[in-house]
Amino acid sequence: MTSPINAAQVPPPPASGQVMILITELNPDGEGWQEHCRELPANEQERTYRFRYAADRLRFAKCRLMLREVVACWQCVTKNEITFRFGKNGKPFLVQDHGLQFNISHTTGCAVLAFCHNHEIGIDIEMTRRNTDFEGVARKVFTRREQEMLMPLTKSEKRKLFFQLWTAKESLMKATGLGFSLNPSSVETFLPKYSGETGSFTSQNLPTANAFQVVEIPVSPGYQSMLCAPAPVMGKSPLTFTI
Repeated sequence: MTSPINAAQVPPPPASGQVMILITELNPDGEGWQEHCRELPANEQERTYRFRYAADRLRFAKCRLMLREVVACWQCVTKNEITFRFGKNGKPFLVQDHGLQFNISHTTGCAVLAFCHNHEIGIDIEMTRRNTDFEGVARKVFTRREQEMLMPLTKSEKRKLFFQLWTAKESLMKATGLGFSLNPSSVETFLPKYSGETGSFTSQNLPTANAFQVVEIPVSPGYQSMLCAPAPVMGKSPLTFTI
C-alpha cells in the first residue's frame, strides 16, 4: 500500500511565525479509503467506519494519515506514536505538540492541512460548484452589512462572495477553537480588497476577533479557501505545497 505522503514529499517544517499549507486531492474513484484506514490506529479506524459514505471515509482517513505522516517526519517518531486530544469544542491538538499547531479542512475532491508553531490557526475549504440557497443561508449566518453586500449581486458574483465570507468566518471559528459555539452571524468580516492582502474581523461575542486576520489561499478552480491566524503570523505569506 502507498501512503498518501512519504518522507521524501514532506517539506521541512515551517519556521517560527510562518504558516505552511499542504493541499491534496481526494478522489474516491481513484483511491480506496480502506488502504488509508488500515494504516490508522484502532480508534481512528473506528471513526472512519462511522461515516456512511465512502467519500467521507476517504476524507477522514487520508487527511488523518497525512497528518500523522507529516508530524512523525518532523518530530522523528513513527506515525503510530502521534497522539491526539480534543479541546472543549472538539478541536484536535497534539499531545506531543512541541509548539506545533495544525488545522484541517476538506470538501468534495480536495483537502487542506495548515501548520504553524506557537500560534492557533484555522483553515477552511469549500467546493463552490454545489447548489446553495445563498440568500436563505446568508440570512442565518451573515451580518446585516454582509447580507446587504451580497443581495444586489449577480448569481456568479453572489456565489463568489458567499463562499469568501463563509470560509473566512469558519476559519476564524476553527482558529479560536470555538467552532459553532460562536454564532457566525455575530462575526463581522472585512475581506481583503486585493489578492494576497489580509482581511479582518470584529465581533461583540468575541472581543479578541480583531486580533486575527484572514487571507485567501489559492486552490484549484471551483474551490474557495481561507486561512485565519493572529496578525503577527500574517506578516509572512503562507507557504503552500500540493502533495
